[in-house]
Amino acid sequence: MSDLSPELKLILTSFPPTLEEELEVEKDIRELQASTDIDELKLYVEAVARCHLEQQKVIARCFDEIHVLKAKLACATPVKKNLIKRLIGL
Repeated sequence: MSDLSPELKLILTSFPPTLEEELEVEKDIRELQASTDIDELKLYVEAVARCHLEQQKVIARCFDEIHVLKAKLACATPVKKNLIKRLIGL
């Protein structure tokens, strides 16, 4: 795992959210739903959109890294010779 990129290491070592984290998100959602300040909501939506873009970039890099690692593994896996070629020494 030492050859993995920092982003992929983060994903592989991540843990599910704690109950406290889930409750904090639920509290934030309820505060937003109760808000009547349109400007505040616009700023929040902008921040969420930017965060979403960054998450998409990280996920895309992870998939690229997985693809590269699979290709390296495929190239490193020795191909078994079929029985006839082994018998005649090819």
